[in-house]
Amino acid sequence: MRVFICRLLLVLPVALYCGAAARAEGVIFPDLGEKVPGTDVTYLDLAHLVVPDLAAADALYQGHKVIDVRHIAGDQITSAPPETLSFGYAAVLAVQSDGKDRLLILYDLGQATDSAEGFAVLALYSLAGTPKLLDAADIAYDQITNFLEPSHISLGEGKDAVITMSMHFNSNQDYVTSALILLRKDRLQLIDTIFTFSDKSCSFEHQQMPEFRAGDRDGRAYSDIVVTVTETTKPTGEICDGEDALQEANRQIAVTYRWDEAASRFIVDSDALKVLAKEDESRF
Repeated sequence: MRVFICRLLLVLPVALYCGAAARAEGVIFPDLGEKVPGTDVTYLDLAHLVVPDLAAADALYQGHKVIDVRHIAGDQITSAPPETLSFGYAAVLAVQSDGKDRLLILYDLGQATDSAEGFAVLALYSLAGTPKLLDAADIAYDQITNFLEPSHISLGEGKDAVITMSMHFNSNQDYVTSALILLRKDRLQLIDTIFTFSDKSCSFEHQQMPEFRAGDRDGRAYSDIVVTVTETTKPTGEICDGEDALQEANRQIAVTYRWDEAASRFIVDSDALKVLAKEDESRF
């Protein structure tokens, strides 16, 4: 399946997130039967390193076994894959890790029947010589998981960080967790997650959209990462029972992540986005 499809209906502002994922720079959605360019290996061969019994089935691919993977957040999150793994495509992104060409493939494997979260494996491959699975982690924080826009940012010569999103929504609310993941020493290293919440009612539409960019480097191993959430509130002009009239408003909340060599990780300069997440929780 060559066209990215958000698994549920596109309703605003969910469509903005789905569209951003669909346009994520450099991401392709090949059929698994296709060969990886420049190799004699198919994407299905690579998928077998994650789901060993994966096979074509009724225009999809199905399997029942997935290799043991950690959650990218560590032991604080545990989830299980569904009994039957079924999907029609995978999201593929060429990246660099410490100057080496690598391939990332994101497999959204769905949800177990007793789980509120999905199970999505982000797999890091080397294609030099015999293809090798270097690392893999479950990166699902919610029901639907994909790359976000931008899909990745360069933090120096051959040093990439990738950006993914997990989300679910109902008729009036959208819940999105964006994950910043560093490629370092051929491992997937979580930098942080950013939660945003958008909602609408009879009288207003409220939206939060995150943006990611590389900042200053100043001789450090990695460039800073600047994350800005733009929050907009727009009245609909309707007069609704039980709802206070809201004025149009805009604000931006920004933080900077800087590499700490001693700690071997990125450190954020403020808790502004955590405070925003707490504010959002009060509106659920």
